[in-house]
Amino acid sequence: MDSSHSIRIAAPRNQIFARYADVASWQTWDSELVDVQLPTFAQGASGWLKPRQGPKSKIKLVEVKQDRSFTVESALPLCRMQFGHDLADEDDQTRVTQWVCFTGALAPLFRRLIGKNVARSLPDTLEGLKRACEAGALNA
Repeated sequence: MDSSHSIRIAAPRNQIFARYADVASWQTWDSELVDVQLPTFAQGASGWLKPRQGPKSKIKLVEVKQDRSFTVESALPLCRMQFGHDLADEDDQTRVTQWVCFTGALAPLFRRLIGKNVARSLPDTLEGLKRACEAGALNA
């Protein structure tokens, strides 16, 4: 794992996972995302996303564990970037951790080119998720 960030959210894992599974809503709480297309939220599903900074990229859900975790992968030249999302019960809240990992021959290059920006964006993205989930919990 190259970078990670965690936050506690006052909502159950299944509610947070449902927010993640609603791919069409990602850009409402993730300020780093312009658009995303993913036909289904299931392991093996492929689509694309367009970050605020950077090119539109193909993505694939390489692992999905209902209400526990999922990992998105993007293929870069001689490198793979995996972006993981883990949910764990912690007292009466859920600890959400997002992480990014680069592997392959050009991983050191991509860590320098985009890894730092991705790492810097993790706290804001998780704060947006927290606001969306906790507002949803209050309105449920």
